[in-house]
Amino acid sequence: MTRRKPGLSSCLMLFFLLACPHAAWGTGLAVTVTQPWLALITTFIGGSNVEVSSLQEWNGEGELVRPSAKVLKSLPPDAHIIALDAGDVKTAGIKEGEWPNLRCLYAPFPIAASSLDASLSDPSVLPFVAQRILTVLSSWDAANYPYYQRRLAEFQARLSSSVLAGQQVLRGMAVCDLSGASGALLQAAGCRIERPSAEQLAGWAKNLAAFREFLETKRAAGVMVVADGGTPRVLRRALTGLTGVFFLQRPPLNRDYPAFLHEQYISLWQKITVKPPVKGKGKS
Repeated sequence: MTRRKPGLSSCLMLFFLLACPHAAWGTGLAVTVTQPWLALITTFIGGSNVEVSSLQEWNGEGELVRPSAKVLKSLPPDAHIIALDAGDVKTAGIKEGEWPNLRCLYAPFPIAASSLDASLSDPSVLPFVAQRILTVLSSWDAANYPYYQRRLAEFQARLSSSVLAGQQVLRGMAVCDLSGASGALLQAAGCRIERPSAEQLAGWAKNLAAFREFLETKRAAGVMVVADGGTPRVLRRALTGLTGVFFLQRPPLNRDYPAFLHEQYISLWQKITVKPPVKGKGKS
């Protein structure tokens, strides 16, 4: 009796089972992170081998929302938790001694907590954080270290590609940066940035009439105003619906972050370069 040779599909299935055992059997490692930026990076590095949830999330306005007591109590005793540092652990509302699988990436993170959001959005910082996340994932799942290493290399390459794309379309473009966390993104793209002082922002929050006058000067000069979820709430709401304003969005936690960043850069470029239609044009 002749033994049948395995087909190509069987060989591919065997390779998939060996390369990605967690994904193949639907037993992805459940990982909880303290905040959205860590969720984005962990989701990318872990790929199909991890299932990521974040204790803190961004609301619809891009503001960080802390977890409820109910969410914290729902964590199993053996939960695999990744935090940035001890301060991040405290902010998320969890206690280090209660979680044997809690891992802090830094001790401490070398940037002040007040600048944390802006720092983690910086494309030059993210690869270093991603490297530490790889180390933690590999300590929990050593068999898939080569997979995580490949994902890290892809993350670094694609993030650099997204920044390069931003530079190609935005370099030298004038923007007025009113964002709270996106300055590094604009700088990485080579934008020509104007940034009001903290004193000016605080003053405008109390005097919206002066703020509107400022915006009018920017609009007349053809300078795009950029805001995000970290822009002071009063100013952010005053900007809503105005022309000449671009809101950098917070990425959904399940998004491919390099692709999302590329989309944001292209959207900003389109907003700057596409001229609004002249009233009366096109009418017969």
